[in-house]
Amino acid sequence: MKKIMSLLLALVMVLALLAGCGSKPSNDGQGGASGTRDSLTVAVTAEPKSLDAHGANDSTSTMIKHLVYDTLLKQAEDGSASPGLVESWEYEDDLTLNLHVRQGVKFHNGEALDANDILYNIKRAQGSDFTNWIVSTVDLEQSQVVDENTLQLKLTKPTGALLSQLCFLYIVDEQTMENGGDMEEAPIGTGPFVFDQWYRGDRIDLKTNTEYWGTVAPFNTLVMRVIGESSSRAMEIESGGVDIAINIASNDMANLEANPEVSLMKKAGYSNSFIGLNCSLEPFNNKALRQAINYALDREAIVSAVYNGTGSVANGPIAPTIWGYDPSLKGYECDIEKAKALMAEAGYPNGFEVTLTISDSQERVDIAEMVQNQLGKIGITVTVEPLENATYLDRIIAGSCQMFILGWVTNTGDADYGMYEPFYTGQPTWCNTAIYGNPEVDKLLDIGQQSTDSDVRYDAYCQAQQLIVEDAPWVFLCNKEETAACRSDIQGFQVPPSGRYEFNTITFN
Repeated sequence: MKKIMSLLLALVMVLALLAGCGSKPSNDGQGGASGTRDSLTVAVTAEPKSLDAHGANDSTSTMIKHLVYDTLLKQAEDGSASPGLVESWEYEDDLTLNLHVRQGVKFHNGEALDANDILYNIKRAQGSDFTNWIVSTVDLEQSQVVDENTLQLKLTKPTGALLSQLCFLYIVDEQTMENGGDMEEAPIGTGPFVFDQWYRGDRIDLKTNTEYWGTVAPFNTLVMRVIGESSSRAMEIESGGVDIAINIASNDMANLEANPEVSLMKKAGYSNSFIGLNCSLEPFNNKALRQAINYALDREAIVSAVYNGTGSVANGPIAPTIWGYDPSLKGYECDIEKAKALMAEAGYPNGFEVTLTISDSQERVDIAEMVQNQLGKIGITVTVEPLENATYLDRIIAGSCQMFILGWVTNTGDADYGMYEPFYTGQPTWCNTAIYGNPEVDKLLDIGQQSTDSDVRYDAYCQAQQLIVEDAPWVFLCNKEETAACRSDIQGFQVPPSGRYEFNTITFN
């Protein structure tokens, strides 16, 4: 009897141990069977400005919206358009585009997607300063729903970049909006993740959309943590506090590259960094003075010190990765004597005082200190004004900053978005942050936008870049690389040049 009891007790202990192994969290606190997890945690640089599909499109807002919403078309790795919510399409002529909506797609609230939702979103996007550029040439009066899966778009003029632009039209549920839904606080899309909770200043929690029409994520919860400092994000990825960290600064890369538990990834991106000069405010309403600033700054030294071997010095308004980039651009070389001569020509031989407004990120603080020192050599006294990111962006949009450090991501990979939005006269200040205008540039950008001939478009954009560089509304700093790090047990994670990350397609060792 004792032997039987001993055997039974041993069996119970083995079963208990096996049960414990099935539910015991791994060393990073995430349970589940091999190849799956309960959650994935991603560190991002800033709080989003908006989660509305057609609201603010700063980089963090776009990154998170890309997880909750789907776009009409998807951007392929080479930047071309591929099927998304629209499964196929064809042009009847330069002004007529037929879209065939993917069947069987549902919004997170269970409502079925149809062509009426698409037309509703095009109308809504046209009414937003942030998304009007995507569908500005769609003629709403002439466009029509053919049937529940077919939409015919009529255009007011030929639009060479339209397909690339439709890769950025995020889709909300018409019924939810008509019933008073709030896409800012409770966004509902068709994307791979469902919005759960926004803990302001800390994180955003998303749940995996188990009914997703595409690839379903191998985890239940996606946590997007706001960690402003790159060094803190690097520490978190090394310790396992986060699984993925976005935007790793160059001075944090060496330690990560030496850590066998971390994979560091870099890719030439669609973004660039610049110093904006407000052309509507004195003294920067003077072209010669803007040129003087460009000649006074040693961009090579700034890029070398701040970016430490990542990216390249920018010679113009768009990065070499963008279709339409002009490789013949010369840009500005550092020439203090020429800068002083232009200062005198502009009427400021003895210099002046100016405020350089920045966000409080370390990268921009470092750039600002170098700008402050270098401009001092030509008599310009620079006061640096650091602000919390959301407040900073509000000031930019208000058009009240004299000088500022910012970045622009040409998400579409096409020069139209890289140049029309930030440089066309009268564009909103969220994009034309320098409040710049030049009728000759406008004519060229109109040609580039409206033509369907790629050679004509390319020539127009090259000419426009030359004029913009001469006008110097920006100090063109750096063509940036997209950088990220992940734990080594994560497979299939890609760094996209546009900064719109996909987390549902990763797998685990």
